Amino acid sequence: MKLSQLHMLVAVADHGSFSAAAAELGCTQSRISHAIAELERELDTRLLARARDGSLPTEAGRRVLDKARAMLRLEDALRASVRDDDAIEGRVRIACFRSIGTHLLPYVAEALAARHPQLVLDIDDGCNDRLEVVAALRAGRADVGIAQLPVEDGFAVHPYVADDYVLVVPAARAFTLPVTWDQLDGLPFIRLGCSGADAILARCRAAGLAATAERTLGNDTSIAAMVARGMGWSILPRLATYPEPDEVRVLPLPIPARRQFALAGARDTMRSRHVKAVLDVLRDRRVLAATRAGQAGILRWT
Repeated sequence: MKLSQLHMLVAVADHGSFSAAAAELGCTQSRISHAIAELERELDTRLLARARDGSLPTEAGRRVLDKARAMLRLEDALRASVRDDDAIEGRVRIACFRSIGTHLLPYVAEALAARHPQLVLDIDDGCNDRLEVVAALRAGRADVGIAQLPVEDGFAVHPYVADDYVLVVPAARAFTLPVTWDQLDGLPFIRLGCSGADAILARCRAAGLAATAERTLGNDTSIAAMVARGMGWSILPRLATYPEPDEVRVLPLPIPARRQFALAGARDTMRSRHVKAVLDVLRDRRVLAATRAGQAGILRWT
């Protein structure tokens, strides 16, 4: 078994096809196919289910991928250990939403610790609105913000990952797909009070939603808890409700709506050596692919 085989397996799983993995790794499809076939023979199991439109991990493949990612993180740590003279030290502060802090940043912190043991990541995931993320950047309380677009002028902004807005409804209520606005009649609407959700709500109203909010809350977790009690329905980001309680059902909105995140910060700060090291990990597709939200296709690259 070779580390190069594991790199190729992870690349195919992350990108969904042999051709995309080959482009990422700068090699031929046949080389990747040969390497993975050798790995499958050595492990005596099928790791990828190949189809015309791409390749997906089998059940055994998912278990192997978890171990492969751990081994590749160890490889990163071993390589970093021989570069002590060039070690990056310090702290980098990130401001973000709770859902990003819960479902993505623990994996980022783990990968960062493996690559740069002397670089510490501080996370403030108490922001409920992109304006709060921007305020943290302006006040110097954060070096990097992970905020929903649009971010106001004056910062370096790089598009990052995204998730969808969805209908969050009581599981006990029956709906016919595709859901139409009239199916929500008689069920109170609970509004998420933030600028991003308000922009999506305006689009929904333009598309025929007439319901007025009976309650407005600033915390998506509290809204999901109310929906679970049968107290109403809401429009929330998918990541904010993941994993949803048994009493809650998540359905597609009648219109497509996406929450696009960006990495933002002062231009000089984003160019600093220790912040660039953090950005490299944040942008590492292997890190997102290792998350449960990434594996479920809820949080995805754009």
